Amino acid sequence: MPLKKAGRYYKGLCPFHSERTPSFHVNQERQTYHCFGCGAGGTAINFVMVTEKLEFPEAVRFLAKRLGMTVETEQAAGKNQGLYGICEQVCQFFEQQLPKTPAAAAYVERRGLSAETVRRFRLGYAPAGNMLRGQAKRRGWSEDLMVQAGLLRTLDGQGTAGGGQRHEGLVDWFHGRLMFPILSLSGKVIAFGGRVLDDSEPKYLNSPETAIFRKGESLYGVFQAKGYIREQIPILVEGNFDMLSLVNAGINNVIAPLGTAFTPSQAQLLRRYNSRITVCFDGDSAGRKAARRVAEVLLAAGIEPQVALLPDATDPDSYVREFGKERLVELLAGGQDWVEFVLAGRELSRVAEQRAVLGELVGLLRLIGDDTTRELYANRIADRFRVSKAALLRGSGQQKSGATRGGPSRGVEEKLLGSAIQTPELARIARDLRLEDLLQEEKLRPVARIVAEHCEDSGFNAGLVLGLIRDDDMRKLVSAWTFEDVPTPGEFQERVKRFRADWLHRRLKEADANGDDAAAEELQKERSRLLQEVAKERSARHEE
Repeated sequence: MPLKKAGRYYKGLCPFHSERTPSFHVNQERQTYHCFGCGAGGTAINFVMVTEKLEFPEAVRFLAKRLGMTVETEQAAGKNQGLYGICEQVCQFFEQQLPKTPAAAAYVERRGLSAETVRRFRLGYAPAGNMLRGQAKRRGWSEDLMVQAGLLRTLDGQGTAGGGQRHEGLVDWFHGRLMFPILSLSGKVIAFGGRVLDDSEPKYLNSPETAIFRKGESLYGVFQAKGYIREQIPILVEGNFDMLSLVNAGINNVIAPLGTAFTPSQAQLLRRYNSRITVCFDGDSAGRKAARRVAEVLLAAGIEPQVALLPDATDPDSYVREFGKERLVELLAGGQDWVEFVLAGRELSRVAEQRAVLGELVGLLRLIGDDTTRELYANRIADRFRVSKAALLRGSGQQKSGATRGGPSRGVEEKLLGSAIQTPELARIARDLRLEDLLQEEKLRPVARIVAEHCEDSGFNAGLVLGLIRDDDMRKLVSAWTFEDVPTPGEFQERVKRFRADWLHRRLKEADANGDDAAAEELQKERSRLLQEVAKERSARHEE
């Protein structure tokens, strides 16, 4: 894209939104970019990840190739390379068994999956009779690794083993099940899910947790979906076949939570790709309750959920197979936001019922970290129930006082943290004066933590900090800070100390109000010492 020199920076038309006047800035010195129109920002690697739809490793290789550089990669992924290797070999074995097993092949056909979907998601079959262990013996696979990978277990049910042991009485973990390989973000097989072909229990069985697999941190289908969910709103469904049937119908922006309760870690994983999600669970009462629980987790992760309500006694799999892709896309497009979802079907004719629903909505409102988003939803809820917005915000934890996270200190916090990311010296000052502890704005604390943990790293600068931030919205905010002037170390230290003195003053007032004289005395001593240091340092700078 064409850029023109404009003072210390380069400017051009933003590639992320339509504009006539250039608002896209590049800071060559700090290796960052930021659009002051739409807010996009980050490092050169972030830019390539967004524009080329690549993950971090692929973006690094892309840039290296453009520059004629070679990226050295480790030939072994440390101590876990053997686990990745055995999972891949077993996955290939399962894939080979599926077409050889008429009952399994017929089951897949009845579920309506195409050969392409089966190939793309590497579906397979785990035969009964401990055939996997027999295969391992014939091929010389390490049984110790297979136990560690959760593919074999001892007869007493224990799945752990030490290195180099000989194992007696080992059996396959999966017997007579259709197999769903679970892939990492880079496409490596890390675990499996298995489904019986009949109605026996347990219907689904996942691999146990291992050194390379944590069920609450993985999502089924995320590797295949990641190229789609950056641009399209992700669709979260409950089951593996829900996800596969939607993909089979041509809807690719779909993931599933591995048959477990949706976790904050899974939400944060999705947050790396999109700040909105459509939840499409089963249409029965259990499905709606599960969707409600998921909405809580998503809101707490900074994601705006929509809920697409299916008719009773249907699930995404059966719905798309009966009514087709177009009908399902229409239903998804008409999804309700979390407020309407909570209100749907509720009886609100009595005050007691209204109070109960309002309490539920305020509880969800409390989970939203972004002040603007919380206030917009508070406006809607207040209008809907004809109550005071101020009362709702107080109930959700946002008070009217200026000492809250929406108060005047917010801009000061961003300015201080924006300076701290620029140089190692300023970062060390922020760490030593414990800037992270002083921040009232919760969303800024992870950035302050990065500064404190990495300020001694070689090459510390704003670009390094941006590269460590996973949240897209926070990266946009921080990228804007890189275009601010940088204070001298003396100036910055004075600002942080004054900010800490203000923080101590608020703590002092709280201690007085609580009648804690001892705490008030200690806080007053520390505050007086800080202000004396500030006066001396300022005087010394002026004498220079």
